[in-house]
Amino acid sequence: TLPIMGKVWPAGSVALNASTTTLSNIVTIDESPVLEGLIYTGTDDGLLQVTEDGGKNWRRVEAFPGVPKFTYVSDIAASPRDAGTVFVTFNNWQRGDYKPYILKSVDRGRTFTNITGNLTGRHNVWTVAQDHINGDLLFAGTEFGLFVTVDGGKAWTQLKGGMPVTQVRDLTLHKRESDVVIATFGRGFYVLDDYSALREINGATLAEDYRLFPLRHAYAFTPGGLAPAGAAGVLPISGNFATPNPPVGAWITYNVKATLPAAEKLVLTISDNTGKQVRRCELDRTPGLRRFVWNLNGDPVAAAGGRGGAAGGRGGAGAGAAAGVPAVRTDSAATTPAAPPLAACVGGAGAGRGAGGGFGGGAATRVPTGVYRASIGRLNGTTVTPVGPSQTFSVLPLLQ
Repeated sequence: TLPIMGKVWPAGSVALNASTTTLSNIVTIDESPVLEGLIYTGTDDGLLQVTEDGGKNWRRVEAFPGVPKFTYVSDIAASPRDAGTVFVTFNNWQRGDYKPYILKSVDRGRTFTNITGNLTGRHNVWTVAQDHINGDLLFAGTEFGLFVTVDGGKAWTQLKGGMPVTQVRDLTLHKRESDVVIATFGRGFYVLDDYSALREINGATLAEDYRLFPLRHAYAFTPGGLAPAGAAGVLPISGNFATPNPPVGAWITYNVKATLPAAEKLVLTISDNTGKQVRRCELDRTPGLRRFVWNLNGDPVAAAGGRGGAAGGRGGAGAGAAAGVPAVRTDSAATTPAAPPLAACVGGAGAGRGAGGGFGGGAATRVPTGVYRASIGRLNGTTVTPVGPSQTFSVLPLLQ
């Protein structure tokens, strides 16, 4: 038998490329994105270290309200909005304590407020992030998923959307796209597309009868040029896993609280920067929070002598106007003939060519790039009465 070769290092030894201490390892670090030199570090034995001069001098914080001493500092998030604000999460799972701990400081770590709110036990927290526009909009990753608060931590709600129960270990909020990029333990990455609506979702806006929420810009392009998933058996053979890309278009989010009279419809109107209507379609009027994707197709133009119809297909339904029938007007004095039936605003991947509707119906075309305004309204006969605020967004060419 071979002799066992080895050496036991005495306590306090410094070894090359090996642990230099049994405790107080730095496990998280973040620098303020709005103040150079303001840096926070967190250790595995519950210490927060703060420097405001780029590391020349450090200030030590070791006591936090409601957090057991020596609790692992799992994440630090310096605010992207305010130099004085920082968020710190703690995780005490090593001692059999699975309670969530999320703290906030507005004086660079000198004092803290516990903002764990209604997060329940066994949702020990791994990471936290703050929106760069709405300071009360925060995301937290816990042992079992992703949570959001729109009131600064008083109430947290789990976001699921098909995401499996999994440990969310890290978060990045993509400023340009308003996406939440989620890193999990053991299941890879997930992306929550366009969370911009959450910036205005709160008790007050949800109490309104009808509300259209902010949306991000949309990219105009036609997907194509790729073989279907698993073509030629490539994916199954290689063992790779792929999911579909999100649908192309503008992500529309709205809420309905009131019940419309039977004779009325709820409609979405898209106008260009001159105020000209480019798309109108019928919305789901059922009370609740709704989201769909407008595929950037304009109102279909009916063929001469044809009957406009509702466009079908996954990319969204067109509201084909019959030849010679005026469009629905939005002023209260509208006296135009009855408009053709509106199609539903069905989300999906637009193909750029649209979908003609009815017998002899025309085809919808992709709207050009530019600035657009979306609004919702109540349609009664031929009169549309706008309800709630409108939202402005851009249709952009795909980045090169």
